Amino acid sequence: MTDKIRAGTMLIADDTHMPKTLVVGTEPYSAGWSSIMGSTSAQLGKEIENAGWTFFYMAGEIRTSGFGFNDQSRTDRAVAHVIDAVKREKCNCLEITQMRRRSFLGLPYTSLVAHARHIQRSRSFHDLSNMPARIPFRSREWLYDQPATVRSKSPFAGEAVQAWENEGGSAQLLVKAAVLPPPL
Repeated sequence: MTDKIRAGTMLIADDTHMPKTLVVGTEPYSAGWSSIMGSTSAQLGKEIENAGWTFFYMAGEIRTSGFGFNDQSRTDRAVAHVIDAVKREKCNCLEITQMRRRSFLGLPYTSLVAHARHIQRSRSFHDLSNMPARIPFRSREWLYDQPATVRSKSPFAGEAVQAWENEGGSAQLLVKAAVLPPPL
C-alpha cells in the first residue's frame, strides 16, 4: 500500500457519483476509499469539466503525521488522518501534495500534506438540490404582534446610578458631569 502513496496520489470515496461518460481506473486502498490510477488531477479535472461536472479544489492544506513501527503503518496512519479530515469537510476525494519521511528524537514518522477535492454535478459546492425542499421561516407579521421593548446600552447602568445615589451621590451632578467637557 505504501508504494501507492506519494505526491500526486488521489484517493476517491467508493460511493462517489461520477459522470456516466467518465471511466476512471481505481484500485482499492482502504475501507471505502480507492486510489485513482493512470491520471493526474489536471487530466481528471479536465475530463470531469468536459462531462459538465465540477471538480472542486479546497484551498486549505491538510497536514498530518503518522507514527509507527514500519513504513507501511506510518503511512497508513497518516492517510487515515487525512481521510478523516476530508470526511469532516464533506468531500469525496483527496489529493496528496507532499509526503516526507522523517524522524523526531529517533522516532520515525511520515508527514503528509493533502488537499480535499470534491466531485459533483453542480457548480456550487453542495448546492441547494441537496437541501430540504422547504425551509421553514416566520412571516413578518410576528414582528408587529410583539410589544416594543427598549433596552439601554448597558443592562447595569440603572443599577450603577442607583448604587451611586445610595452612597450619597446626586443624579443632578451626574447629568452635569455628562454634559461638561473633560478638563484640559
